Amino acid sequence: MTARDQSLHDLIVQTIASREISLPVFNPVALRLQRILHSDATQIADIETMIVEDQALASQILRVANAAFYKGLQQITTIRKAIIRLGVQQVANLAMVVAQQQMYQKTGDAFLGYREKLWRHAFVSAVGCKWLAERCGYRSEAETAFLAGLLHNIGQLALLKIIEDLRAANAIGANLPETLIVEILDSDMHTQQGHALAKKWNLPDEYCAVVRDHHQEPCDANNILLLFVRLVDQTCEKIGVGLHGDPHIALAATPEAQSLGLSEVALAELEILLEDNAAMASQV
Repeated sequence: MTARDQSLHDLIVQTIASREISLPVFNPVALRLQRILHSDATQIADIETMIVEDQALASQILRVANAAFYKGLQQITTIRKAIIRLGVQQVANLAMVVAQQQMYQKTGDAFLGYREKLWRHAFVSAVGCKWLAERCGYRSEAETAFLAGLLHNIGQLALLKIIEDLRAANAIGANLPETLIVEILDSDMHTQQGHALAKKWNLPDEYCAVVRDHHQEPCDANNILLLFVRLVDQTCEKIGVGLHGDPHIALAATPEAQSLGLSEVALAELEILLEDNAAMASQV
């Protein structure tokens, strides 16, 4: 049986099993920043030095820090000013946003539309999870929630990369149906490959668990990050941010909204927030 006679699902499974895959590579500076934040000995100068050593990353952080989403009264012109105005944690998260955005942009025209949808969903999820943490009384977890939202669907990015590689190798046809691609991206493989990728990047266990379990049933109601991510996922689907749209989703009836004690008013505010930031995602 030739590769052309096999299903896309089987080809992806075989590619993963053979370990002959080139998974997305994360910016090492962005990962190091997240790790050193847990050290009490970390100084602003350490963060600044680490960032400015990667000039491309530094320039992108400054660009994003001055974008509409973060913009203050005065322009931020140096990494030191960014750290002082925004704080160490938020600048480290900006580095993660920039690193993630770069990964979603590395593509040919054939799959650009999918990557744009996945990036918009990732960015909006990050903003929504941070807002939920603050709204639900978990302000100390807000930046962690932001990253959980940003990273939870990295498995879809990994699967799209595999599909692109198979297409480049002429193992699959050039005109794949959109329904087939979306079906693959939605499959259990995206949580499995996302978890493997999170482990490869040495992300903290709390993020690895969210990547692996955000579609797991029943949901662990004691994992607050999972509740944030799952509720934001459903809100994104309701307003059509990402690969799907279903305006009939009743958010107030979801176990996540009920566990978090969110009112109809709060859920309406969440929808508006996500809609606004979906429009802003391309400017970040």
